[in-house]
Order: sequence, then C-alpha cells, then structure tokens
Amino acid sequence: MAEPEAPFVLSLPEPDRLHFRNLALIRPQMPSERQVELIESLGRNLTSPRLLTLIARTPHWLVHAPVLHALAGNENTPEPIRRDLEMAVSLFDLMREMERAPEGEKAERAESIKAIYQDLPPDLKPIVKQLAKQLAKSVHSTGSTLEMPPLPPAEPDWEALTLPPQGRGPAPLPYRIPKQDRATAAEATLVQEDLQRYLADEEPEVRAAALRNPALSEEMLLACLPGASRELFEEIYQEARWYFKDPVREALAEAPRCPAAMGRKMDATRDLVMLLERGGQNRRHLHRIVSLFTQMEESEYQYLTFWAKRRAPSMLRVIKVFFDRLQRRRTNQASGLSPVQSEGRWVSLEERVFMANQATQPDQMVAALRDPDPQVFAVALENPGLTARELISAIPHLDSIRAERLASSRTWSAYPSVREALLHNVHLGEDTALGLLRSLDGPPRVLLDLLRDQRVPHLSVKKAALDMLRESYEQMTIPQRIVALRGSGGELMRHLPAEVLKDEDTLRLLVADRQLDPTILLRLARNKQTPRPILELIAGHAALMAHPAVMTELLLNPKTPREASIRIWALLSDSEQKHLLRSPHLPTALRALAD
Repeated sequence: MAEPEAPFVLSLPEPDRLHFRNLALIRPQMPSERQVELIESLGRNLTSPRLLTLIARTPHWLVHAPVLHALAGNENTPEPIRRDLEMAVSLFDLMREMERAPEGEKAERAESIKAIYQDLPPDLKPIVKQLAKQLAKSVHSTGSTLEMPPLPPAEPDWEALTLPPQGRGPAPLPYRIPKQDRATAAEATLVQEDLQRYLADEEPEVRAAALRNPALSEEMLLACLPGASRELFEEIYQEARWYFKDPVREALAEAPRCPAAMGRKMDATRDLVMLLERGGQNRRHLHRIVSLFTQMEESEYQYLTFWAKRRAPSMLRVIKVFFDRLQRRRTNQASGLSPVQSEGRWVSLEERVFMANQATQPDQMVAALRDPDPQVFAVALENPGLTARELISAIPHLDSIRAERLASSRTWSAYPSVREALLHNVHLGEDTALGLLRSLDGPPRVLLDLLRDQRVPHLSVKKAALDMLRESYEQMTIPQRIVALRGSGGELMRHLPAEVLKDEDTLRLLVADRQLDPTILLRLARNKQTPRPILELIAGHAALMAHPAVMTELLLNPKTPREASIRIWALLSDSEQKHLLRSPHLPTALRALAD
C-alpha cells in the first residue's frame, strides 16, 4: 500500500508519522488481536489530536472495549470526542453495577442508563449496542443490537477524517499542580517537554528548580529564551552554571525580552573583553578601556575574572586594581574556576583523549562526553572525577553507539538515576531499554515519567512499564497506595483505571482527607469509572465550594447520584447554571430542573 498523501502528515513529528502509516495500513481490514493491542497502546499514549481523532472515528476499532477505554482515559483526546466516549464508559459501568445495586436504586440506575444512552451521539449508539451485546445487557426496550460496523472505504479523506471537532459547550478550567509538587518535579523530571513548561512557570521556586535540573541542556535553555519572561532572564543570569557560558550570555543579551539593564552591562563587558583581547593599540583605546572599567557592574567582575584567567592572566592585577578602586568587595566564586580549553582552536584526538582522562571540571567532562569520537567518550566514562550529574546532563544528546556503550558499563549502569535517564534516550535500542527497565526498582514516579515521555520510540517499552506499574500497585498496602496516588497527583488513575477506581477502600480513605489536593478530586469527579459512593463522598468534601471546576465535573458526570447533583446544582449561581446548560453532556435530570 502506498503511503497516503495528506498535508497534515508533514506537520507531525517523525514517530507520529510512523504511527499514522501503521494505522492507515490496518484501518481497511478487521484488526487481529495483536493489532488491537497496538491500537489500544496508541490510544492510551499518543498526544497528537489528529491521530487520536482518526482512532475515534474508526467504528470497528471502538467496538473493542480496551480501545474505547484507552481513548476515553487519554487527556489528549479532543475534548468533545473524549466526553462522548466517557459517557459510553459510564453507561457500561452502570450496567455492570446493576447486579450489585440495592433494590431501591435499581430503578433509578435503569433510568440513568436510558437517559445516558439517549444523550449519546448517533454514531456511538451502534458501537454501544455492540459492546452491550458482549455484556449480555440490553440498552433498549426491544433488546435488539446491531452487527459489527462496516469497514471503512479504501481511500478515505485523511484530512477531513483526522480533523478534530470544534469544542461543544463549556470546558472546565484545568487545575494546576501545587507549587511545591511542581518544584519537586521540575528538579527531577527527565521529560524535556515538562522541563520547558516548568521553565515558563509563573512561580520563581519552580523555575529555579528547573534551572538546577541536571538534564537541562544548553540547547534546551537557548530554545526557551525567545518566549521567556523577564524574571527567568534574571534567574539564568544568577545561576553560576549558566553565568559563565559565552553562548548563553550572548543569547541572553540578544533576546528581545532581555531586561535593558542586564543587556547593557553584558554588552559593556563584551566590548571591554574585545578591547582587552586586541590590546591597547593607542591612547584612544586605553581611554575606552578605562571608561568601560568604570562602568562595570560588580556582578560582571566575576565573569571578567574568569575570562582573564583563561585568556589573559596578566590582566588579573589590572582587574583587581579597578575592583579595589571602586570599593567593591572581592568575590570568591571565580577563584575555584580553572582554565578550560579555548574555543575555536582545533584539538587533536590525542589531546582530547588526554583531557577526557585528566579533566576535573564539569564543563570539561560534558565536552568529553559529547565528543564526536567514541574513544573520547569511553575514556571519559573511566575518569574518576566524573559524577552522575554531568553524565545525566549529557545522556539526552548521546547517539545510539554511546547510549549502548553506557548501558553496558557495569559501573554506571548500576546507578538508578543513570538507568532512568538512559530509558528516555531516543536512540537506545529496544532490547537494551527492556533490560534496563526490568532492573529499575524505584518509586512509581519513574515509571510514570517513562509513560508520559512521548519521545520514547518503543511501544513495547511503554507496555512493559505499564505492566510493572500495575504489578507494583497491586503489591502495595492501602497506605502505600494513598501515598502513591498523592505523589502522582492522581495520575495513576489515568494509567491504571481498573486497579485504582475499583479499589473503593483506598479511595474512601483518600477522599476522607479534608486537605486532599483538589487535582485528585477533579480527576475522580471527572472519571466516568469512579464508583457512585466515591462521587457522593466528593460531593460532600470540604474543598468542593472553593473549587467550581470540581462541582462542574460532578454535574457533568452521569454517574453522580441524583440527590448529590441536585444539591450541587442549587449551590450554583444563575450565570454558572446557564454556562453548564450550554454543554450537551449535562444530564437530562439537571437540564429539566432549569426548565
């Protein structure tokens, strides 16, 4: 089959292009068991709205319950599609609970099932009937069901088929993770997309933690500068890790949003360094040098001292004279810096190997790890001065040869942080990644980061990580499960919906905490697989009134008990009720109250 030509394909990243080709290849036929597993994995892990829309608009894939559940649980699925799928999921949950429901509630739940089914879009009703047939539950008074949906045409309009629908009705405002949790994640995450988001965070503590992250590379930092805030410029300038790097200083000074005072003092230092490198050619040059020295800011003397120790040691006395004349106290930050190799000079392989073996400074270590010759990399790994921090900062840039070489190192592969960082390297082989994954023995956060990283190219690795996460959760005690759910901000519910949402004992204790993170409450209120008793507990939670988004999600969840929904509806203002009435997913019983 020839590759389908569609303009939007060129806008997709390379991994998503490969996924689109696979989906387009298997779409015209009935999927095998392995193909259903592939589609389920893609529906759970993809972030591209185009590809998720394509899966959602293929009826003979949705009749497989795992695919439907995966799309409904993926937060990147376009909002209108996801909410429709969630309604179908809630309908099946209510059908399963009918057997265990008390006699007094069965009639109410039967009415809820009928109302939810009537609110489903027409294209979902045949799929729901087919899945209901598998459950041996009728969803209509006749009990009739449809057969398997027909296969799609061989040459569809890919552009129209993958175009996400426009949003229908209001969408609740998303919650932000608490500041302290964001700061902790910013300092430890290995996902580059998350790191870029933390660098743009409005809280200075979160940005500072992201700047300390060893996985933050110079290239990533430079890419964030065009849209960075003025506060981030100051924080980068005050961070010693970036303050002395010439490319970072140049990018800071040339960025459009750079504060004027910072740009002026760095420009003055740059002009002074250029004049000092050329030497005092005449009296005019000497007057200019003296003038620039008198304009020097105290913070720039650290960089100027660092430059002089590398390029012009004879100027150190002159710098000290001017520093003392201006009655500024002497800095000691630059005293620990040692000369590094001058930029722009060709260095032989022998010299680079020698430097890799003898280097003691972090910048020299990182340069040796990124050297184009694998011999230099191998020697740098044996350097006793190399630490895991420098190694982790270089891992995202390693090619396949170096990544495999590092993975086979008995010394460094024993470090859990190095193994974790290697798993996020896009060039690591599938077999090697699976081997490293089996050796991981860390908190659930490690596996969650791997599942969230869209750069990981191997679906088998993500599937194995999901299996390990499921096994780890099942072996936890209830207190340990509560700690894991809190630590992940409730994200465990997305990847393990069956295990987490069916564990009512854990959820009851979790929701009973009056200081619970509202993000977890929102996830529980939004999920259509959350048990009805838990939704009722959330409706009485102390944090409910302070967070309208939780109230909105409870009202849009068709599984919320009717009494709780009516009580919450009465607490809303007229404008909030009108806002919710515009949503097609508002249950019929609440819509009738407004009438």
